Amino acid sequence: MRKAIEKQEFREDLYYRLNVVNVELPPLRERKEDILLLAEYFLHKSASENRKGITGFSTNAMESLLNYDWPGNVRELENAVERAVILAKDSVINITDLPQKPMSTPHSTAPGKNLREVEKGHILNTLRDAGENYSEAARILGISRMTLYKKAKEYGFSVKKVDND
Repeated sequence: MRKAIEKQEFREDLYYRLNVVNVELPPLRERKEDILLLAEYFLHKSASENRKGITGFSTNAMESLLNYDWPGNVRELENAVERAVILAKDSVINITDLPQKPMSTPHSTAPGKNLREVEKGHILNTLRDAGENYSEAARILGISRMTLYKKAKEYGFSVKKVDND
């Protein structure tokens, strides 16, 4: 802020008017213990505002919320929960109701695993999270259902049924 004042991009008198109390708050990624508390609050608030009977989050959805880094901090979390409440088909927010980013895996890589093993694990997890619905899993993964069937065959997964869109 001092640099902005020196460059005359921000008025010094306004800075002193606004700078009554400084609150240092670490980013949400450093306060993982707050994520679920905030998500529950936003869920109840949004469910009430949108007159939806949403009561909570599935285990997979909670894990996804906790594993995401939240670069947009609390506002991004609030928007993600509000979107999930609006789009939810059940009384519980599932991982498929969340935006793509929180559903993605954490930014770290799996040490000692090659790309094929990582892809196989990611497809398996996505299928599990989608209730083994290949159409939904393909949508989440951003690939066609036929591509997912080919990958499943390549990795030796058993395809129980062909689901219809």
